[in-house]
Amino acid sequence: MHEHTPERKQILLVEDDEQSIQYVQVLLRNTWDVTATAWADEAWDILNHKGIDLVLMDLSLPGDENGLDLTMKIRKSPNHAALPIIAVTAHAFPADRVRCIEAGCNAYLSKPFERKDLIDTIRAFI
Repeated sequence: MHEHTPERKQILLVEDDEQSIQYVQVLLRNTWDVTATAWADEAWDILNHKGIDLVLMDLSLPGDENGLDLTMKIRKSPNHAALPIIAVTAHAFPADRVRCIEAGCNAYLSKPFERKDLIDTIRAFI
């Protein structure tokens, strides 16, 4: 009997800072596949065309939709309502955490975060 190895989990990183994207990709690439985009509408397209297991969501995004808008849109979609979303943001005020959870985020990490905290938080959901 050959042991079946499950496919690598897919993480969608919605982030507009290039350095943050590279940092997260380096941290996670040994364990998960990371697709990154800075744009909410592109993130939505990726969600609808690729099997994403978890979203890392920055709040500040270019364009008309921010991370909270996109989170609420995901939560309203029957196909994605149960998708784990972790807010990752430099906005570290208590009110921001409340807004993230109210919008539908499952967890919240403020930048800069420790590698272990990021990985532990992801592992809690996938």
